[in-house]
Amino acid sequence: MHKYELMYILRSDLDEEKVNAHREKFREIIADNSGESVEMEHFGKRRLAYMINDHRDGIYTVATFTGNVDTVNELERQLKLDDDVIRHMVINIDDKK
Repeated sequence: MHKYELMYILRSDLDEEKVNAHREKFREIIADNSGESVEMEHFGKRRLAYMINDHRDGIYTVATFTGNVDTVNELERQLKLDDDVIRHMVINIDDKK
């Protein structure tokens, strides 16, 4: 199992209930695919450096988790399908060392 970091940005017009539902959904995807969610850090609403799909602001979340390639593939697939996700990135923290 490798350690990964997921950063995703949600649309800024979502209410707190939907934001929390997305966080829980991604946590469940990690758990359902042989991964372990280690920590989830919420940065809240921030100004984007440039407009993305007519959005000037976004809600940032960074999650650290352990998993395998299948965990990352399913997570990225679900992130791409979700219309509320503006941008996302998954990096392997083990490669940083």
